[in-house]
This record gives sequence, structure tokens and C-alpha cells, in this order.
Amino acid sequence: MARAGAGRLSGRAPRGRYRFRRRAGCPGADTGAARRALRPAARRVAGGGGMTAYLVIDTSTRYGAAAVWRDGLSRSVSWRSRNNHTAELMPAVRWLTEAEGVAPDALDGVVVSVGPGGFSALRTGIGVAKGLAVAWSLPVAGVSTLEASAYPYRLTAERICSVLPAGRGVVAWAVYGMDDGSWSALTEEQVSPIAEFAAAQSGGTLFCGESAADVEEALRERMGTDAWFVVESAPLARLSGAAELGAAMLALGEAGSATAIAPRYLRSPRITPPGAPKPVSGG
Repeated sequence: MARAGAGRLSGRAPRGRYRFRRRAGCPGADTGAARRALRPAARRVAGGGGMTAYLVIDTSTRYGAAAVWRDGLSRSVSWRSRNNHTAELMPAVRWLTEAEGVAPDALDGVVVSVGPGGFSALRTGIGVAKGLAVAWSLPVAGVSTLEASAYPYRLTAERICSVLPAGRGVVAWAVYGMDDGSWSALTEEQVSPIAEFAAAQSGGTLFCGESAADVEEALRERMGTDAWFVVESAPLARLSGAAELGAAMLALGEAGSATAIAPRYLRSPRITPPGAPKPVSGG
């Protein structure tokens, strides 16, 4: 469990093909009061009846994860994919539902991270989430990957900047914070070269997300110790954030139909145009 504070907090990405864990609450919360405050969605959802259960999927980057989320308790699976998560995701979903003893008709909805992220990676997770939602007649909530990365740390700083990889020397980022007691986006989601990203930041900001370590040197040169970093075990922290945000959306009736869920790329796909046809020589 990573804790936010001044300086850098170390953490490592998952090793091996899968990592299984059962955990409570959100990473980054260290006191009982913080844990209770980090679960407003669970209280709203659970207020009227029994325990709810959601399937949560995140394949935004090369790190993928899935979980069955039960009112703040989740059994999760994470992995690192060499391709687009196709080989890992459905076996993970089957393992989760069997291990939790959750039949499709016992789920209350599906939550999926919609990006920004890799093109083929996002399509895999969103495609599976939409397919399962249609097959199981479930509502589906699409959650920003950047917002999900920042959400677990909202009690630790006034400004939380989540950073994700967007190509060599380029990052996707956005800043979030509590505005009059409400969680809000303080900037638009955007993609910038690291130097431009660093120049746009201000002091007193907590930096998190999969690419926080990639931008640390540039931020240290500009901001010194006035920049704080969390290096979490990707992607479990953002999966927790996605679960909280998605559960709140589903509880408030803000989830859409499967057809309304679309990936958020922020960048155009790099597709090499076909070359001119070669002449066919006669014989």
C-alpha cells in the first residue's frame, strides 16, 4: 500500500503473468477515518438493501486488471500484457466470478476504464465490458482512466495530477481536486511532451499514475521538493478508483447503455497509409 506525502514513495509494477489479491478500500488511505471517507459510493449504493457487486475492467495500458467489487471489498487480478490483453482478460473474468461465487445474474453492473490509453488495449477491455453487459443485461459505466488514477488520493493534497503513458517522451495528464467539498476536474485531459507538461504544473501538487516516475526528473528540476509523488502498484490503484467512481455512477443512475461507451484516445491512431500499388510486369 502506497502512502502519499512529500518526496517519493517507492512501489513496483506487478511481476509475472498474474497477481491475485483480496483487499479492502482504496490504496493511499492510511487511517480508519480516511478509509471511511474514501467509500462514499459504497455507502450510497448499499443504503437501500443488500450487498452490491460490480465487475470492474481496466485495460488502458500494457498493465491490465479486473475485479469483482463488493461495497468496497474487491478480489482483483492484474497482469502485464505483451499485446492487447485478449489472452488475459476473459480468463481473468472467469476466475474472478468463479472465485467469488458470483453468477452473472447476481451482478449489478459493469464498470470499465475508457481511457486515455493504448488503442488496441482500450478496445479489448471496452469490447469485453460491452459484450458482457449486453449478454447479461447489465448497466455499464465508463470511467476516465486519468480520473480513476487520481481518485484514491483525493484526501492527500489539494491538487492531484494523474499521468499516463502516451508514447515516447509524451504523457496524458489531468489535474483533479476537491472544490467546495466536491471532487472535480481542475483541467481538461490533455497530451503533452514531458517538458511542456512540467512547465504547466504548479507547486503543492501530488503526482500519481503509471507515468509519475517518468516525469519526476523534469518536475524536480523545475519544482524541487514542492512536487510530491506516489508510485503505486499499477494498475491496482486506478482499478480501485474506477470501482469507486463507477459504483457511484451506477448508484445515481448515470450509467449508459453499452452502445454509448466509447474509448477516449486524445490522440489519433498511428496508422501507416498503404503504399501505391506496384505495377505488374508482363511476361
